[in-house]
Amino acid sequence: MAKDPAVLFYTSDFLSSTFTMSDEQVGRYIRLLCIQHQKGKLSDKDLKNILTDEDIDIFEKFVKESDGFYYNQRMKDETIRRKNFTESRKHNGSKGGRPKTIEKPSGYAYAKPYGKPNDNLTETVTVTDTVNNNLKLETRNDTSVYSIADKMKMKPVQSQIDELDKL
Repeated sequence: MAKDPAVLFYTSDFLSSTFTMSDEQVGRYIRLLCIQHQKGKLSDKDLKNILTDEDIDIFEKFVKESDGFYYNQRMKDETIRRKNFTESRKHNGSKGGRPKTIEKPSGYAYAKPYGKPNDNLTETVTVTDTVNNNLKLETRNDTSVYSIADKMKMKPVQSQIDELDKL
């Protein structure tokens, strides 16, 4: 597996631990942390190339191992924590991971219908002939009040149009 390119960075902790440092010192400190993350540990040469004699506060944030290399304990802990988390995800993935959602084929009751639900239904419409005071019922398959009114040579009543529009 390739080197993990990331580590969790707790900004609040970092700001509180570097509050008394100058901007230049903060830059040197973060650079050393990044090098430690990439290489695993720091050599005397790494520290000498980056730190000056005035950077004692930064130098004290690193622990010297018996083999002569340096490390920051928090960076070491976070790198290990991240590695363990990544390994646990890898292990769970090898078991199959999270089950994939299965797409349900269309055609079942939960599928949305196409068109209006009552396109093919027969309707009975009441049309009032106000000239002759006749009430006529007509059964039809379409939803046009205008077609009935045209047959009767009269205008449809607006309330009838509104009722059909609701369907």
